[in-house]
Order: sequence, then C-alpha cells, then structure tokens
Amino acid sequence: MAPSHALPSSTATRKARLSRLILGLVYFSALCALILWESRERFDLLSSPCDLAETAPKSSLYAEPYRYFLDWASHDAPNHVNIISIPVELEEIQGNLCHARAYMADLLRSVATQHPSEVVIDKFYSPSSCVSDPGSTRELQTVIQSLPFPVIIGESTNVASSPIQHSCLLCKPQLDFASPNVHHGLTRLNADPEKVPLEWTVLPIASDNNQKPRQLDSLAWAAVKLYDPAYAARPRIQALVNSERHPYANLDNELPHQTSTQLLCSAGTADMQHRWSATCPGALQTPNLLGKIVLIGAENPVDRQKVLGTTLWGLDLQARYIDTLLSSSFLYELPFAATFFIFALYVFLIEGLPTLLIAFRPRWKKKWFICHAYPRRRFFWVGFWTIAFVLICSFVSLLLRYLPPLAVLGDIAFVAVTRLLLFAAEASEHPFVHGKKKGAH
Repeated sequence: MAPSHALPSSTATRKARLSRLILGLVYFSALCALILWESRERFDLLSSPCDLAETAPKSSLYAEPYRYFLDWASHDAPNHVNIISIPVELEEIQGNLCHARAYMADLLRSVATQHPSEVVIDKFYSPSSCVSDPGSTRELQTVIQSLPFPVIIGESTNVASSPIQHSCLLCKPQLDFASPNVHHGLTRLNADPEKVPLEWTVLPIASDNNQKPRQLDSLAWAAVKLYDPAYAARPRIQALVNSERHPYANLDNELPHQTSTQLLCSAGTADMQHRWSATCPGALQTPNLLGKIVLIGAENPVDRQKVLGTTLWGLDLQARYIDTLLSSSFLYELPFAATFFIFALYVFLIEGLPTLLIAFRPRWKKKWFICHAYPRRRFFWVGFWTIAFVLICSFVSLLLRYLPPLAVLGDIAFVAVTRLLLFAAEASEHPFVHGKKKGAH
C-alpha cells in the first residue's frame, strides 16, 4: 500500500538545512554589526581618548522618537531664562576683544536696570586678548564688580593630545575679574548636544603630572546652582549630576529673546545708543527681566548645532539647558545593566522558556496561551512578546522618567523579524502538519 505522503528527499533536506545555515549566519552577522554600531561611541573613546572635538549627535536615527518622548515628559512651567543675543551683523563686536568688552559693559548696565536674578555670559575672556586697549577690560571688570547679582562667565579648554591623569581637557587661562559675585562654568557642549552637560573633568593648563583633575561645572549647571540652590541640592538632582550619563533634554521650548540692539534701544541710555550707533526703530517694549536668568551670547555662525533635526545657536542651547534643568523637562537614560536585563529577558522568553517547556513540560502544549510556546505556534509567541516588550518598556520607562531604550527596542524588533524568517524556513522543511499534507482535503 502506497504511503499517504512522500518523505522529502535527502537533496531537498540538505538544501533546506543549507538555507537555514546561511540565514542564521546573516542573522548573527547583522546582529553583531548592529551592536557594534550602537557602541561606536565607546569604541571611538578607546581608540582616540582625547578626540573630543566631535559635536555631532550620536542618536540621529532616533531623532523623531526622542522629540516625541521628550515633549511628552515636559512640564508647563514659566520660562526662567531670557536670551540677549549679539546678532550676526555685529560681527566686529561678537568676539571677546577690546571693542567687544566695552560693548558687553554697556549691555550689563542696561540689563542691571531690570533687576535680573543673575546674568550668564556665554563668552570666554582671555587675559592676553586685549593688549591694545586695556581700558575696555577695566571698564568691563568695574561694571561686573558693581553688579548686585551673580555673574557666570564662560571658561574654555584645550584638548590634550594624550590623557593626563585620565583627563583630556586643559583649562585655558581666564581673565581675573577679582569680584566675589563672579562665577565660572565651562562653555563646552556635550558630545551629544541633545544631552544636558553638567560637569567635566579638567586640568589646569600649566599642570604637571602630580596635579589631580578637578570637576568643573558646565555653564548651565553653574547657573542653576546659583539660581535655585535648594533645587540643585535635591537628592534626585545630585544623583543626576553624579551619574556618568547626562540626561536627554527637551530643547524645543522657545525662550524670550531680544537682540543686543533691541536691549540698548529699550533699556539703554541715549549715550549708549549713540556710542554703538544703535538704529532704534521707535519705542520698544522694555524686556521683563525681573528675577530671571539673563543669558548673553553671540550668534556666531561657527557655533551652530543640529539637535534632533533642528539647528540652534550655541547660546540658544545653553539657555535651553538651563531652563530644562530648572523645569525638570528631561529624561534619564537607562543604566546599561537595565538595558542588558531587558534584552536578556526578551531572548529568554522567546528562546529559553520554549526550550524548557518542550523538554520538561511536554504535556502543557495544550494549555491556554502557553501552547503558543511549542512548535507550530511559535509565530504568535514571538509576535506577542515583541509587541508586549516594546509597549511595556516604553510605558514603564516614561512612568519612571527614563527615556525608553530605543536602541534595545530596535534590537528586539530586529531579533523578532529574523526569528520569524527562521521559523518560515523551518516550516518549508516540514510541509506536513499533524500528519496531513498541507492543502490536502
């Protein structure tokens, strides 16, 4: 009697096994490449520990999801920061030389009439950059010393060719303002501009090997500490500062903005307007700076940053960093151990648990839902846990104010697709289901 079905030939079996092997190798190679690509920043630091000039964001692939999650996490809070920008057309006084120092002195005089809480100057003043007209430097120093509120001035760094005491940043010499109301913060932006810079490990420029690195506050963090010391001292914020991973910030919030010309026209004296040939288009409304943080900087074309699909001036970024910290409009980044646990748990559920069930609980293959972990029904099992992990991880992360681990969720989706393709290849090797040929009646 002829058999009810024909067994697949040895040639067909070998071809099927070869196709599975090739697909498995492609899957393994692609997964390794994905993991290496996601870890490229760490490999870059290992290969060139002092190559810190790169400022392009590392997360451009996830720009839109980042924007969505960060907008969701933002709070409706009043703006804490007002921006005063020196526009591009004032190129001759955008720098930090003599002419610009006298200009900054008049800007500070104008700002002081509005009684702000503090002023942040997104500039660096070298002691050797104004030799021809030292009077401009003295004028700026005198004005700053007379201000009744704190002034945070930017510091700059050089990058060492090789690490010194595990630090690659060397502080540049800074102009001494000799005033107790003057504080400093590093103007360097993070390697990922969408993250708020908090602290940097730096060394004095003239250091020797016996001098230890020190932690220097970023410009934004120095401003927050002076503006609201109680908020900055909260355990949650301190834990954030002490963490090696800086938080992702919502940088879409528009802040009040005036140009330096508008400030001189609305709050400056007639002598200031004449001194700087300010063209005033009539009566301008005086900006409300009472109790605010005023950030002054230049719209320098060199200092342009592309963040989450939007191009911003460097001074805009600094101001939004400050406002983000004060309004808690940021999301923490999940620790590496947590992301590893999520991925390991997912792999266990789709691979390890079905193997254990088949080996030790074969009778459970008819139980509700668990039956999908057994052969012939793994499509549903993998699809369900993939969707569940993506949704649950996103919801729980946002609930705890963590940014969802988008890279890991992408890995999970990648593994799910490749596993489903492998299941399809396995199904092609076994065209019989429960002893009946597919399509038979």
